[in-house]
Amino acid sequence: MTTHPATSTTRTPAQEPAPTPAEVPAPTAPTADLPRNLVQLTARAEAAGWTAAVQTQPGHCALLLTARQEPRETVLRCVWRLTARGYRWDGATLARNGQQAAEGIPWRALGDLVAAEAPTARTAPVLSAYGERDASPVTAEVVSASIAAAPAGEVPVMLRPWIKATVPFELYPSRFVGRDYVGADCLLTPKGDDAAPDSQPVLSVLPADYLTSNAAYLEDLAAYAVAEGRTREEGAAFARWVISSEIMTFGVYGSAYEQWVRSLTCTMTAAFAVLTYSRMNGAALRLECGCGQRHPGRPWEGATVWNDDGCHYPSSSAVPLDHVADLITARGYQVAGEWSHGDVVRRVPVEPTALPGAETTPTVAAADAPPSDPGTADAWESDGGACPGVEPPRGPEPGPTATTAPQEPEPTGDAPAAPPAAPSADEVAELPRNARTLAEAATAHGWDVTVTSSLMQGTYVRAVTVTGAFPVRTGTQGFTARCVWDGARYWGSASQRNGRHGAAFREVLAQVRDVRAINRADEEAGRTVWGRDAAEWRRQIADAVTKTAEVAAQARLEHGQVTSAATERAGAALADAEQAHRDAVDALTRAQQAYSASGGEDARPLAAERDAVLDAGKRVRAALEQVKDAPRATEAEALALVAITEGERELQAQEEAWRARLAAEGREPTAAAYGRLIQMFEDPQRAWVSWHAERGRAGEPFHEAYDRWTEERHGKGHRSAYTLAYLNASAALKGARGTLAVAVGTALGGKEGERLVRLGKDCRHRNSQDALASWLESGWKADARATEFAEQHPDEAKAVRVARLTVDGVEDYRRAEREAWEAERAQAAANTPS
Repeated sequence: MTTHPATSTTRTPAQEPAPTPAEVPAPTAPTADLPRNLVQLTARAEAAGWTAAVQTQPGHCALLLTARQEPRETVLRCVWRLTARGYRWDGATLARNGQQAAEGIPWRALGDLVAAEAPTARTAPVLSAYGERDASPVTAEVVSASIAAAPAGEVPVMLRPWIKATVPFELYPSRFVGRDYVGADCLLTPKGDDAAPDSQPVLSVLPADYLTSNAAYLEDLAAYAVAEGRTREEGAAFARWVISSEIMTFGVYGSAYEQWVRSLTCTMTAAFAVLTYSRMNGAALRLECGCGQRHPGRPWEGATVWNDDGCHYPSSSAVPLDHVADLITARGYQVAGEWSHGDVVRRVPVEPTALPGAETTPTVAAADAPPSDPGTADAWESDGGACPGVEPPRGPEPGPTATTAPQEPEPTGDAPAAPPAAPSADEVAELPRNARTLAEAATAHGWDVTVTSSLMQGTYVRAVTVTGAFPVRTGTQGFTARCVWDGARYWGSASQRNGRHGAAFREVLAQVRDVRAINRADEEAGRTVWGRDAAEWRRQIADAVTKTAEVAAQARLEHGQVTSAATERAGAALADAEQAHRDAVDALTRAQQAYSASGGEDARPLAAERDAVLDAGKRVRAALEQVKDAPRATEAEALALVAITEGERELQAQEEAWRARLAAEGREPTAAAYGRLIQMFEDPQRAWVSWHAERGRAGEPFHEAYDRWTEERHGKGHRSAYTLAYLNASAALKGARGTLAVAVGTALGGKEGERLVRLGKDCRHRNSQDALASWLESGWKADARATEFAEQHPDEAKAVRVARLTVDGVEDYRRAEREAWEAERAQAAANTPS
């Protein structure tokens, strides 16, 4: 017996699917003024034992079906709305004992619902699905009656999902109710799954008095709250809260009570953002409230994190945290700390985007391209500069008489903000219920809404088109959605979102509800830029400049710890940081002056300072890294100069030996012969010979002439000595790695030690080189693990470190020469008149 009620349901003969209303034969004399399917449904319901009543009102008519069977009363209200094309189905509502159980029931599900809820259908034992809300209780008495009515040799109908053969069994009262309630509607639960084979199975059913037992559970909860000093009313509220929250207490109420106390002072403010990942469902993001509870609805519900192609990310590490920060911002929060590490669950502290009392313009974004919070320096620094092709509009420069005190703005004559395009009330009233919800939500949040009617594939459809733009981190982004309804049915395959078919209604509705569109009139008048007003831009710039000042202070602190030969290099980097800080402060001053000059009405001059602040932030961070790296870079440069000098000597010695060998053979050295010596390809060799014939100097060594030729062809930074020094340093690094691997493997022993010794001895082979490089790599930094073995093998570890510094120094020296040459050319081109 391994089947669980959650996955199995059983139908008695009385529960066979009832025919849909369309299959019910029409009465002989239908009422002309009522919908035909209303008359058909009335006939079918009365035959099943329902009491029917028709209500007609201007604009709609309703059919009330009532079924009474003590102690239960079921009311089904079906509504048809009157439109220009006649009556149209508008949904149904189901209520039990005065409590609404379901709403918006579609027409295609109505036939089964009428048959299942009819009084005649409940005369036979009915087994409800696991967890079905307001399901009929399945008591021990009902199960016993079903067993007694089963013919000999057959399995009772209610037990067929759990019993595959006729075997003895016992009934066991369920303990998942009453004072042992765990928040689940366990209507029929098999017991004894772990029993020995051929043993007697045990079934668990609800006891007959389970409602009274559950009432006692509520009393226990209320009594616990009263014992903690609460009033009776508060105790009753605590009991209702536990039931509605589906908290599993297992008879221990302390933790549930603490959660309820926190919920009383809950400010509905998120404290953490949680990013989860699974292979089946991909990455998902949700917000966690500071009270520790899970709240329903936005912004607490989880959201799948899709990539640009609308697919799941292949792994947790592939999810870009900048994109996740944008999704967090779309829910009104911003990242306020560091992400925790993990492959399945990652958390980060968050805080509301708009601080209490701050004059800010709400900035939200769509689920497919939400922005990160523009009001924090971290978001500015991760911006990467101005977005290509998107530049903030630049406003007029403040006049020379502008002061720092706010001034009254002069009348500009700008018209008030124009309301977005919206359909008329009559057009909205004729739409299906979901379409009306979409149109009203979009209009309330500033989106342009149009309603159209057309024929599509021979079907009369209504379409709601929502258009507009919303702010993102580096500008604005447009959004367009066209949702199509065929009567009351949403036609998803015909609907579009941003030009793509297959738009889901919930996604479009969430977009227009959670994202406020940019006001076009404010953007054109300059009152806002990218949906942010002047006060918001001033706050953002001030935050970014504050962050720049903090980085500059850190650079000064790091510079104070630098000694010896690296002081000069660190001092130059510190000067760059100080200059970047001054530039950021100047940009902030200009923004404040512009804000005062316009009285906070013109956001364009402030947005124009954005690029300057971003550039200053990038420069000061680069300078800080240079200050920190000054000691290593200085040592690497000294080693590189030695290696380059040795490379020049080796080139000179190579050419002298080559010339002596040619002289002994009675031959003259030529440019073509030198090209063959250094193994040049055929085409570059012809170019080299032609160039040497025209510009070669008498008595000039060939390797020096070759350097002049490469400089004319490719610019500086391509000297032969650089290449030779890099090759020699790389060979030394490979040898040092192999020597260290042999030493470590010999001391380690075992299979791992034998592997390291083998790789060390074969360090000249490519596969061994890659394996040794991976072995010494740590945190994406080459040869970082060599310091781990410095104490046991100091000489070998030092050789690896020196070789690594030499390789890096040669590359840095060549790159610096190349960048200086390119800067000189750019400066010369800028000074040359066009």
